[in-house]
Amino acid sequence: MLEALLAILTVSLQAAPQEEPGFWRRDTILGDLGGVRPSLAERGITFTLAFTGEVVSSVSGGLSRDTGADLLMDWMIDVDLSKALGWTGGSARINPMWLAGEGISDRVGDLTLLSNINGVPSVRVFEAWLQQSLFDAAFSIRAGILAADQEFAFTTPGLLFYNSVFGGPVFLSKNLTWPIYPVGALGARAKVALSEQLYVQAVVTEGNPGSETLNGSGLRIRLTPGEGVFVLAEAGWTFGEKALGALKVGLFHHTADFQNFRTGLPQGGLTGGYVVFEHSIAAGVDGFLRLGFAEPEVSMISIGVDGGINVIGLLPGRPEDVLGIGLIYAHIGHDFAQAQPDAPRWCFEAILELTYKITLNRWWSLQPDLQFIVHPGGSTAIRNALVLGIRVDLLF
Repeated sequence: MLEALLAILTVSLQAAPQEEPGFWRRDTILGDLGGVRPSLAERGITFTLAFTGEVVSSVSGGLSRDTGADLLMDWMIDVDLSKALGWTGGSARINPMWLAGEGISDRVGDLTLLSNINGVPSVRVFEAWLQQSLFDAAFSIRAGILAADQEFAFTTPGLLFYNSVFGGPVFLSKNLTWPIYPVGALGARAKVALSEQLYVQAVVTEGNPGSETLNGSGLRIRLTPGEGVFVLAEAGWTFGEKALGALKVGLFHHTADFQNFRTGLPQGGLTGGYVVFEHSIAAGVDGFLRLGFAEPEVSMISIGVDGGINVIGLLPGRPEDVLGIGLIYAHIGHDFAQAQPDAPRWCFEAILELTYKITLNRWWSLQPDLQFIVHPGGSTAIRNALVLGIRVDLLF
């Protein structure tokens, strides 16, 4: 990866300026950097630099009223090693990022985390891996620091929303430790394309990559038997003349010890599964639904459901704007609830999110957002909350 970074600097000094579209018509704010981007691409190096900033405010309910801000600068560098080094079928990625600001989930008390860019302020590496593809890319194996949420249990329409659950599902994130933004984990992933429409893939990672605080660089590796390993397997099928729909089925297992809420004793392993369905309902209208479960005797969230509808170009003269309506339901497991001193209060958390992405041009968008949280934290002890936000996305 050091060679890739040095190549960026070398080409930036050698590339000659080239004519490109005007500032407001560019794909990115910086354009092709005077020919640097296309020159790097010829050498197999491509990169994106994206900024997301938001202000969110709890205007009623929750634990307290408050306003917070989150910032993310995300730099993803991909290298085609066939072009760069003559390594046939090889590719690599390194994904440094800068996180800043302070969200308000701890003041709302929600389980599901209101923002998918919130994190401990830091400069870190999210992913850093090498990949080898074989048999005309029908098979690939990837190893290094991986983020499973980038490929597994994934919904494309869910990328529109603020709430983190539309990225990393609640039936995984609240029950066990797995590699999810902004902390990846050492592991390996294999994928087989059985046809153009059908694939199977599996990933194995260390069981505990550490919290953002303990793994500040994102590169911490600590393999100990007590932390176990995390395994996730998924089969997917796309259907329709232009891949208008997708169905995914997955199973996961974590080998560490978890508390059995029925007995109060440790239990080896936690298992669960999920189904994801996406479909283009009509022209410019996409829907998605994801349902997952985890063993109730060792899980706080025994059932998680999220889904929604995205409508593109709803308003006249705004063909690229997107309206999103999303719902999340996180069911508190019966065994977990009964183990709490205030058992009758524990039930579920539900979120309604309304969001509208205003596409100003190819590199700039604004996105107002509303989230209404029923039973924050999964308990009737906390008042229902209303959270408003505004987000800006810039592509450099």
